[in-house]
Amino acid sequence: MKRNLVFTFKNVLAFAILIVIAFGCNTKEVSFKTTESGLKYKFYVKNENSEKVNLYDIVTVYMNYRTQDSVLFKGGNNKIPFQVAPKFEGDLMEGILMMHNGDSATFAMDTKIFFVQMMGYPDVPAEFANEKELFFDVKVIEIKPENDMQKASRLQMEERKNNEQLEITKYLTDNSITVQPTSSGLYYILVSEGTGSQPVAGKKVKVHYTGTFLNGEKFDSSYDRNEPLEFPLGTGSVIPGWDEGISMMKVGGKARLIIPSKIAYGDQDRGPIKAYTPLAFEVELVDVEK
Repeated sequence: MKRNLVFTFKNVLAFAILIVIAFGCNTKEVSFKTTESGLKYKFYVKNENSEKVNLYDIVTVYMNYRTQDSVLFKGGNNKIPFQVAPKFEGDLMEGILMMHNGDSATFAMDTKIFFVQMMGYPDVPAEFANEKELFFDVKVIEIKPENDMQKASRLQMEERKNNEQLEITKYLTDNSITVQPTSSGLYYILVSEGTGSQPVAGKKVKVHYTGTFLNGEKFDSSYDRNEPLEFPLGTGSVIPGWDEGISMMKVGGKARLIIPSKIAYGDQDRGPIKAYTPLAFEVELVDVEK
């Protein structure tokens, strides 16, 4: 099940393309300070008398995203709008909440915290394994309060978030599922064990699947298209719950995956799948690259 490609702040970071370009702000010009939660920051322009960013505002920024030496995403004059809603203490949104209209600053986050806690990856991607920190260069160019429609959508999302575990528990009870979740929260129910090889990270796999909400409503199926999904395992090209679940199978095997939103699409909408929605998949491992 592929990740959401909707243009949001999170997705811009998730799908940034590696390009090596000289960076315009010298990180040595101003010393970093650190918040109590551990977020590092330094301001180049700070307009104390201009409008301040508040929780749930819709903020538009210019942004670069980089390592110490290489630019991963150079935003240029692209305007990036997003809603300010922190996920945990010390995430990037804490820094945005420190800003005013017209401010420019750089924020630095621990690489593992960024990928695992903020982006929902199972681990740091291999190409970033040697990077201690990631840097985000941000300039605020517009601040708007959320409108009534945006507020209603946010409140619905918060309700789904608060009720998600209750929904999962009811589903498990109603279907007499007694398996314990893995450390990530995945429920893996073996339907039939395959006799072929077990996939390893980096190898391409072919998977047939049917995806449903926990109320039984189908939202997607490769069987309907008569074409299995092919993807490299363990590279973040599918949701984390899939990478984990498929890695536990053998060719020819079938399983049911109950995937909480934190290892699915999290706080993102994807077509009919709303934020904080747990998902159920019937999966069949058709083939593994030799």
